[in-house]
Amino acid sequence: MRIFEIILLSTSTIFLFLMATRSYGLTKRIPLLFFSSVLLAHFLLEGYRWQMVPTYLIIVILSWCLFKEYQFFKGNWFKKSMYAVSLIIILPIAWGLPYALSAFNLPKPTGKYKAGSQYLYLKTNQDEIITPKTADKRALMIKVWYPASLNNEKTEPYLNDGDRAGFAKKYRLPASVFNYLDYVKTHTFINPSIAKGKFPVLIFSHGYYSNASGYYALIEEIVSHGYIVMNINHTYESTGALFPNGEIKLYSTAYDKEHNNKEMAEMTWNAIQNYKKATNSNEQYTAIENFIRNYIATEITLRWSKDISLVVDELEKWNKSTFLAKHIDTSKIGVFGHSQGGAAAGQALLDDKRIKAGINIDGVQWGAMLDTVLTKPFLLISSEWDSSHPNFNKLIYHKGNTSAFYKAKILHSRHSNFMDIPLMIKLQFLNEAGTINPNKAFEITTAITLQFFDKYLSGKPSDLLQLASKYPELEVIRFE
Repeated sequence: MRIFEIILLSTSTIFLFLMATRSYGLTKRIPLLFFSSVLLAHFLLEGYRWQMVPTYLIIVILSWCLFKEYQFFKGNWFKKSMYAVSLIIILPIAWGLPYALSAFNLPKPTGKYKAGSQYLYLKTNQDEIITPKTADKRALMIKVWYPASLNNEKTEPYLNDGDRAGFAKKYRLPASVFNYLDYVKTHTFINPSIAKGKFPVLIFSHGYYSNASGYYALIEEIVSHGYIVMNINHTYESTGALFPNGEIKLYSTAYDKEHNNKEMAEMTWNAIQNYKKATNSNEQYTAIENFIRNYIATEITLRWSKDISLVVDELEKWNKSTFLAKHIDTSKIGVFGHSQGGAAAGQALLDDKRIKAGINIDGVQWGAMLDTVLTKPFLLISSEWDSSHPNFNKLIYHKGNTSAFYKAKILHSRHSNFMDIPLMIKLQFLNEAGTINPNKAFEITTAITLQFFDKYLSGKPSDLLQLASKYPELEVIRFE
């Protein structure tokens, strides 16, 4: 919460209880002047947001009671009980809303570069299978985050209209609910020039049905250390994609209902039940093998891997004719992603010889990895799930590796700790984050991500295993 919001909430709560006993000991002019001054400062300097409406209501009621010199808890037992019940209801709401949905602060990037962003529109010749129109071709929006050279540019708002509209639709809320995000200050500047030099490029793939660019805490930090990040928006499978003509292409619920069907549900149920019944790793593998090869997520993984390669196809052209011209080091291409996007990153590492190294952040590695020996540097970053959560990944990489392969776990984290969600929604039972401090989770994730790509793209000396001694919340294993 912001400073004047805290002052308004604190003082209005205190006065509610003081006025119950008429013990505040001040003339009515002083508290009325105080409330009006702080409220004015709040509106002018911080701005109105709907989460503060219960607090505004409390202040209006307090001001009226002060002006009328009305004393709470005056009267018979029924009146007193009603006042008490009203306070018990309204105060938790007044405190809870602005806390749970706060105008949060993103962690400040620590690298030497400022971050800029621009969008690239990629119209491909690939058929778009998600829409029913046979003539549709796959089109992608790519948000490019890059080291910037600033010249009085402004920082961009947090999430564009496509992200916000899709997020609102996903949770069946009016889009205006997310207007408070206008008060979130990003560290990413709008359309600045790119900094001098050539930079490695990392292609990032988001989680399924999530905000494609809802990873500011991770990406801003990585960019500040000298990387270009191509943030793909997988059309119709993110919450929403905003295109140059203003059209917003939302998540396709129709495609999901058709393909993520009863057959897929039965496959999931059978695989998990057989996995739980298994008494050894061979039986566990047998239980999930068909599931990993044929579940709907495997199809998505392959499709998104193609999206990643479509972006790689364009790098040489973009390195000649866009704002990125002569700034992409096309010999240093890495890929990383979260959840479903993490699986796509692992698949793209197998599919595309131009990609040198990859990271899967907390994604089940659906598909071909079952049959593959890893021959390129790869890092699997996992959250800490409880023992009831099936760990399929421990079986999927059973073919082994001929190059560096790391498994890392961030203790006390959960799946959403790699997204901005724990900052946007503070309540743990809603945001599905772990007990780890969100900023600590971001710090650890970006630290190991940067060291991995520094080492395996740029050849900088680095020992990822040493990070565990710096961060007690981190476990890292390297498989030879």
